[in-house]
Amino acid sequence: MTNGENTAFVPIREFLVSRGFPGYIGYNSDSEVFTHILHYAVKGLNYPINYYKDIITPLKPTEIEKRADKDFAGHLKKSLRPLCIDGPNCVIGFTPDGTCFMVQDSKKLRPGVVGGKAGKYSLVSEECGLNRAVPDRDATKDIFPMRYDMVIIPPGAEEVKVWNQLQGWTTTMN
Repeated sequence: MTNGENTAFVPIREFLVSRGFPGYIGYNSDSEVFTHILHYAVKGLNYPINYYKDIITPLKPTEIEKRADKDFAGHLKKSLRPLCIDGPNCVIGFTPDGTCFMVQDSKKLRPGVVGGKAGKYSLVSEECGLNRAVPDRDATKDIFPMRYDMVIIPPGAEEVKVWNQLQGWTTTMN
């Protein structure tokens, strides 16, 4: 699910179609490329899910230099540049194993909030939706992902992890 627009849809679609994977066809909306980028990164290239954030919203060279994995992050930026989204976007996704995630584009112009309690977390675009989905949570622990963040909820929803492109894993809520 995406909230936003993807004006880079055509070049992303062309890059993905050129990979020769039979599933990367029949595009009906610009949102489908988000799913296909995730599939290509995690299944096709075998990268951990947190690198999805680096692919769709790469860091500036000066920011990459500060990372422990700067060589790999720089490689991602150069080799997968055609998969960079042109937001604004908030993407909420699910993987086949039950992992859920929320990621913002680098402009952070779309809302997004994650909150809940062990076993029941919600990823929504507005706080009022979170209040409705999990009213008995500790709202002081709600997470508002910013431009460098990717929120990941592993299967079973026992915890919430935040991957920050500049700092690595920064927050765990359980």
